[in-house]
Amino acid sequence: MPKTAGFTLLEILIALAILAILMIGLIKIASDNTRNLWHVENKTLAAVIAANHATQLRLSGEKPEQDDGWETQGGRRWYWQARRNVTMTLGLWQYQIRVYLEGDKEPYTTLTSLVPVSPSPATNGPAVEQNAPAGEAAEETVDEPDNNPVELPDEQAVDEAEPQQGNE
Repeated sequence: MPKTAGFTLLEILIALAILAILMIGLIKIASDNTRNLWHVENKTLAAVIAANHATQLRLSGEKPEQDDGWETQGGRRWYWQARRNVTMTLGLWQYQIRVYLEGDKEPYTTLTSLVPVSPSPATNGPAVEQNAPAGEAAEETVDEPDNNPVELPDEQAVDEAEPQQGNE
């Protein structure tokens, strides 16, 4: 019997096995990239929510010791929590704003922001600290989440008299 050119069954099976191993690796890489993209998107949305609430605290006349609520952003439900901490800087309060994705016990982001005690009467803007050099603004820092899980309240437990307006 004359030998014809071509691949044997064994060669084809080995080539398919190598291809399958490579495809598994590519699928894992694609899955990891998707997971990382989801995490980065959530971190960004949480940072936007925290920055929005820090701005609201700066602009509003009310400076509550603690505030919280639910908000929808990016098609997801978020719980945010703002707490006023004691600060040694005259004329400023330090607020820590934590943002949680619905169902998570760990915050996606924690924003620490310095908020003026009262707005300046001339400009209706932030009061200028007496000891601060001209041109310096209150600092904002985004901290990594700490490992203190909290119990999120039920959605019904949040005061619905003033619903939060969220951007989608």
